Amino acid sequence: MEPEAADAGGGPGSPGPRRACDQCRLRKIRCDKESPCSNCRSAKRSCSSTGAGQKPKEPRQRVLISSQYERKIDMIEERLGGIETLLRNLSPISASTSSNTEVFTRQSSDKTTPLSVTSRDDTSSTVFDPEDAGDFEGNSSLAAHAVFASEFLEHAVQGTHEGGSPKIDAALSSLRQIAHMHETRRTVSSFHEFRLPGLKQPSKTNLRDLPLPPMALVAEKLREMKHGPAPMMLAVLYCFIDVERFTDQCRRVYFNTDDITDATFILVISGLAYVFLEAGLGAKDPEEKAKYDTYYAMCQKNLETVLSQLNLLMPATLENIEALLMAASFSIDISRPSLAWLLNSHASHMCRTLGLHQIHTMKDDSPQRKADKSLLFWCTYMLDKGLSLRLGRASILQDYDISLPHIAPEAKAAYPGTEVMTLWIKHAQVQGRIYERLYSPGALRQPDSYRVEQVGMLAAEQKHLMAQSMELFVEFENSDDAEGRMFALMLKSDEVSYLSSLALTYRAMPPAGTRSRTFSDECIDAARAAMLCHQEAMEMMDDQSLKIMYIHWTILYAPFIPFIVIFCLVIETSCADDLQRLADFVQSLEAAVDLSHSIGKLHQLCQVLYNVAQLYIEAKAQQPVDQDMVPVGNEFNMYLSQLGFMPMDESMGNFDVGGDSMDRSMAQTTQLGDWFSGNNYVMGLLEEDLSGINPSGWPS
Repeated sequence: MEPEAADAGGGPGSPGPRRACDQCRLRKIRCDKESPCSNCRSAKRSCSSTGAGQKPKEPRQRVLISSQYERKIDMIEERLGGIETLLRNLSPISASTSSNTEVFTRQSSDKTTPLSVTSRDDTSSTVFDPEDAGDFEGNSSLAAHAVFASEFLEHAVQGTHEGGSPKIDAALSSLRQIAHMHETRRTVSSFHEFRLPGLKQPSKTNLRDLPLPPMALVAEKLREMKHGPAPMMLAVLYCFIDVERFTDQCRRVYFNTDDITDATFILVISGLAYVFLEAGLGAKDPEEKAKYDTYYAMCQKNLETVLSQLNLLMPATLENIEALLMAASFSIDISRPSLAWLLNSHASHMCRTLGLHQIHTMKDDSPQRKADKSLLFWCTYMLDKGLSLRLGRASILQDYDISLPHIAPEAKAAYPGTEVMTLWIKHAQVQGRIYERLYSPGALRQPDSYRVEQVGMLAAEQKHLMAQSMELFVEFENSDDAEGRMFALMLKSDEVSYLSSLALTYRAMPPAGTRSRTFSDECIDAARAAMLCHQEAMEMMDDQSLKIMYIHWTILYAPFIPFIVIFCLVIETSCADDLQRLADFVQSLEAAVDLSHSIGKLHQLCQVLYNVAQLYIEAKAQQPVDQDMVPVGNEFNMYLSQLGFMPMDESMGNFDVGGDSMDRSMAQTTQLGDWFSGNNYVMGLLEEDLSGINPSGWPS
């Protein structure tokens, strides 16, 4: 401190540089800092530098570099070195990619052929240019973080774990591919799905020009439907129309008695697709099965064609609502919930245009007409609420705008068809409230006390509905006839759905138990109960059609939260019993993999997550022995945390009860939102092409 004081004096013997003199400072002119300075010599004034009029220089304190700071500096240097290495490795990849792009561009520009079918399809298949659309999936930063994390993970492990386990390399490759798929989804999901893959549509196609299954075979199947038991896969179809009306619509399409509307064609093609899918499942002869599969594929392609050129300004009619609901249901069966959302959204707006949500608009209708309108509206309502929770979007039909009683009209099915559908309507209402009050952006801005209160109310309501459903299940559990057996299986699948929704509800509660830092004890119990109930339901279903309907409409339709909860619990606790629950779930899907392409993709994704969980536990267990596994486990942590699947940091759970809990509440809210977005992202992978990920080929 003494040298600084001497410097402030400005004497000639001071070791530091001399300051500007007092006279130059007062006159605000430049001083050459000589003694005396040139200005003072010219003015013949005394030259001195006392610092008058200046603020005294504050004493500076030396910062002592402790060992803690040294370690942090070393860590920063190591991370910067890793980033430099990563960028160095990525440079040749980027150069190679750009060069390939240039070659491809030159080759394309050299061609002078007219506009190709593919290019025409790219510009005319949607109303908007999909390249100009931005991606929305609830959390836009998730894509960039996931891609960076996966690439950094792979390069870090390659640099620190040379010659490591081939299974870990396969796991990292799968994770990187999953993140890459998320990166390439640059268009809005609804329009992305509307551009159906594999469909090259250069111009509008006349519906009369589309190929149809043989008329004789269709007539045979219609006679079987009229005089025999109804196919299980047509359960959705029978909610809207009866066999006689469906037969009449088929006649109109095949004989071209008048102009065929898009709605009529959609209803017929969707119904025939379900008919041939059911027939193919029951066929014993391979040639007969191949024939039915061919006609099913034909109907699916025709449906994609008519949907790709559907008029978005089609008038609001009951037939158009029926057609949109049938197409939305078929979209769910082929694992395209984004397309189902788009179609059902149009149906929802039509319902409001026709006033189907208001009871007074039906006062002059006959009882049958009123029942038909009510049935259409409630089917639209259930899809709206279920897909809202599945995709993490606000529903269109709001309860405060509905005066129609939440009771199903008299169903065409026998008892307890009406009672079961009424429970479905009330469960859909709860699903809408789960998103609105627990997971919407507005709900996440609320304090923890608000969400805890809402969790209690919603959980009590769901338990009441589940108790009513189980009373009906006990009544039909030991039924011998086919219809009673079908109701028993439906009610058992409803139990799985209730438990899954209950797990999602309890997930919004702050963890208060000792089993997890992320999930409450109630959430863990509900998730484990749902996994057990799923195994019981799969054991009951010996019919392939019922198995497909159960997996499509219970596991794929609404978000099956229990699997993700148990997966995250395994990551946090390394519990062997929970890992076995994941293995049992994956094994239960293997028996139905060949029945449906959607089930195959679900099994593929769940198998990847199970393998990652298993390898993560192995990497963590080897860390105390094998120090080379430490960076592997740490990078797994980093990647999973980007998806919101890592537990909260232990330091966030050590706040004193009487202290300020604002940081803890904000951390829990952020982690809850990330977890919900991560779950929606993982389930959204089922709409992507997963053929490049083959978990069955991982080294054993």
